[in-house]
Amino acid sequence: MAFFKQFPKVEYDFNRTGVKQNMVDIYRHVKPLDSFLDNTSAYKFYEVINGERPDIVSQRLYGTSDFYWTFFVINDHLHDGYRAWPMSQEQLLAYMEKEYNGYAIETNPEVADNFKNSLSGRFTLGETITGGTSNATGTLTKKNIDMSQLVIQDVTGAFIGSVEGISNITERITGSISGDFVDTYRAFKYADAPYYYYDENDVNKKPVTNAIHIQGGVADSNVAYVTNRDHEFELNEERSKIRYIDPNYIGQFVDKYKKAINT
Repeated sequence: MAFFKQFPKVEYDFNRTGVKQNMVDIYRHVKPLDSFLDNTSAYKFYEVINGERPDIVSQRLYGTSDFYWTFFVINDHLHDGYRAWPMSQEQLLAYMEKEYNGYAIETNPEVADNFKNSLSGRFTLGETITGGTSNATGTLTKKNIDMSQLVIQDVTGAFIGSVEGISNITERITGSISGDFVDTYRAFKYADAPYYYYDENDVNKKPVTNAIHIQGGVADSNVAYVTNRDHEFELNEERSKIRYIDPNYIGQFVDKYKKAINT
């Protein structure tokens, strides 16, 4: 049972010639049926196995691939469709390699020195960034002011910075269009750069600001961080935990959903 076969059809004049054609109303939307989701006995939980497609999960749970679409209806985190479905480990690694190539350059703004090395109002997205010592070059694709990061991708060479923040292992980087420059503080491979900081004494890892970026933040010596890589793996793991309609109720759910979508 294909998902869109349940949707009503509407007439639409594609070419504005007066000739109308029937098309599936893909913009029709129905919220999950509360009578089912409020009934905890009507659904169960499942953890998607590495590489399992929605139709495979449907086949495993219901003995047919027809009900794959129900996962996207009853799970809020899957409302974006297939792109929100958990990736296999191979897909995730390929995604990371593509999306997180390059470097994240972190600066250390010095408020007492006229905001030296602050990124606010500096640099232009798309310009080439060059390291004064390393001669590394790359394209500036993102500025994260809160994290004091410049994301530089398609990099040739290796930008200089210290994970320990030792001041003599830094370099000045300059934008080819803006002419703006700052001194690096720490240079990370983008995938291994901080996604957010947290107080290392906080077991819940609640995000905090780092004092090297914003006055009043937690001292750098007291913070740890979750990397972009960690974040993506955790997010993918969360997406793999889905709920599904109990097989005993799936027929009722499909019938009621089909009726609601056509009302």
